[in-house]
Amino acid sequence: MTRELTAPCPAIGRPRRPLIARNSVFARAWAAQLLSQSATRMFQMGALWWLLGQVATDERGLASGLLLVCAALPPVALAPLVARVIAAHPSRSVLGAAVLGGAVLMAVLAGYGALAEVPTLAVYPAMFALAACQALFDPCLTKAIPELVEDDDIEDATAFEQSSYSLVGMAGALLGAVLVDAIGLAGVVLVSAAAYVGAAAFVATVPRGDQAGGGDDGMETGILRAWRGLAGLPFVRLALVCFAAANFFITATFVILPLYTKNVLHAPALTLGLLEGALWLGLLIGVFTGKHLPGHPAFIGSGCVALFGAAVAVPALTAGRGVVLLALAAAGWAVGATNVVFVAAFQRAVPTAAKAAFFAAMLALLGAGFPVAAFVFGLAGDLVPTQALFLVQTAGLLPIAAVLALRGRTASHPHERRPDAETQKESR
Repeated sequence: MTRELTAPCPAIGRPRRPLIARNSVFARAWAAQLLSQSATRMFQMGALWWLLGQVATDERGLASGLLLVCAALPPVALAPLVARVIAAHPSRSVLGAAVLGGAVLMAVLAGYGALAEVPTLAVYPAMFALAACQALFDPCLTKAIPELVEDDDIEDATAFEQSSYSLVGMAGALLGAVLVDAIGLAGVVLVSAAAYVGAAAFVATVPRGDQAGGGDDGMETGILRAWRGLAGLPFVRLALVCFAAANFFITATFVILPLYTKNVLHAPALTLGLLEGALWLGLLIGVFTGKHLPGHPAFIGSGCVALFGAAVAVPALTAGRGVVLLALAAAGWAVGATNVVFVAAFQRAVPTAAKAAFFAAMLALLGAGFPVAAFVFGLAGDLVPTQALFLVQTAGLLPIAAVLALRGRTASHPHERRPDAETQKESR
């Protein structure tokens, strides 16, 4: 993909327009991400709630956990393949193939659902395939950010890209919950198919370019070599390990909340949508405010992990919906603030030639604990009280926050916080 330069900086004293107003190519790519993630999220929420109504009470945890395993496994299992694909092909080609694959999959499932009742087991492979399409799209767009925007706009572009997860989390959670009660699973699938078609239309308007996504440099030895290549960036490695461990407990929230809604609150799907929406709203606010947090990234990350751990203890102590909503919003803010601080730092610290492998490896590493967490917490949800699972999250996160705070400062290196002139030139 060829890189389109953004407009010149406005005169001093004039406020800059938002990035998506100044750079139409990035705006269209971001819109495609919003639609594709919305399609995946709506199907996940709709299928999850549908499953909880299909299985027996004492099987809800395992059934929902297995569905979330299918949603989380592709970014991990397919990471080497994803890295090779996004390095070897132009970004628009990869993005287009991902969204077209999702559109075809949802259209086929919608057609089947119009003729006959969807089998319970069918949602599992469908979820896996749809997540595989998204696992190809997301790291490709992350890697392509320096191709689409100027170096000075990387933080803003990263904020928009990261904000898509929270925007989609809110909209997808609410829409999926409302639609599955109103028009059933087949209707949710049809709406998801339409969203993927819209994403494909946006991707088609992005200039193709003549260059492959990131070149073959840095890919020839795969994901493991990319990890070893971070030996000179000790803080990046420490951050990835700590957040991979934290994600095991953080992402378990998406297993626990449906069980909490069904088993503890005895509430409808809309309540689940509101609970998850509060989490994603907090994440959205954190994404756009995180870059203003003062201090070393290690301390920011440590404080945010600890805040998440404290916040998820609240539902274990009370079923008051207002208090729980506020606590989940605080937890989401912690995740959003951490994401934008660290992803922007990684964009600048990692050499351009290694970014394709790095971001695929990053998503794989950070997501590696989710399939395990989905299975473990889902199975535990059938064996122990749902509210006790929140306390397990808290107990797991606080030690990770302590390690990041104690080790982060000594593991840092000056060029990880601000690239030198040569690195900046290369990133252009």
